[in-house]
Formats: sequence, C-alpha cells, structure tokens
Amino acid sequence: MVSRMREHFHHHGDAPAAVEHGVERGGRVVTAAALIMAAVFGGFIFNHDPTVKTIGFALTIGVLIDAFVVRLTIVPALLNLLGHRAWALPKWLDRAVPNVDIEGDSLPARATNTRAAPPSAPRPCPAQAKNR
Repeated sequence: MVSRMREHFHHHGDAPAAVEHGVERGGRVVTAAALIMAAVFGGFIFNHDPTVKTIGFALTIGVLIDAFVVRLTIVPALLNLLGHRAWALPKWLDRAVPNVDIEGDSLPARATNTRAAPPSAPRPCPAQAKNR
C-alpha cells in the first residue's frame, strides 16, 4: 500500500492525494488479507491444546490490530501529516545510502506511438502481389 502511495507521489507530486490513492487502491487488499489470515489463525482457537489456543488467539488479534489500526489508520495518518517530507531523505543520508531503484523511477518515460495502425489482415508479400 505504501509502495503504491510512493509511486503515485513520484508521478504526481501531491502527497495527500498519494495517501488517498494508496488507501483507496491498497486498502481492500490489506483488509482481505487480514480477514483471511484472522480466519485461519482463529481456527486454531478451537483446538483442544491450550498452547495452540493461545497462539491462535494472539495471532488473530495481532493480525487484526496490524491491519486495521497500524496499516489502515496510523501509517496513512502519519504520511498525510508529514506530506512531501515523508518521501524525502536528508541530504547526508541520501549520499550515504545507495540508490536502489526497484520500481524503475529513474528510467525514462516510454514513448507512446500514437500513429500505430490498427491490426488488420496481413498484407501479401510483394512477390505474390506481382503474380496476381
């Protein structure tokens, strides 16, 4: 979700819109994953072993708190409060840390071919056209 926010901020430069876009697009995935994991871990609560019950309960509560409190509430709120500063490194740290560009932000933009012809039937070979 934060990766999508950073990508949107890099392309548009608007920090609040980037946070909104990230939560809008990534929030459903985080919610679905948290509910699935909570259901799986919650299944351990019905085990007869008290140790497994405790672990299942703790994992269920932990996943739900992580997803709904941390990832969908605290992180977007902090990123929104920090604004553009959330996506910048101090100059001294930027020089010390290597620039690892996993998402390809430093690559040049792709050139779009607006004059491309729509796909059609294959054209006959010039040699075939003369024989007709």
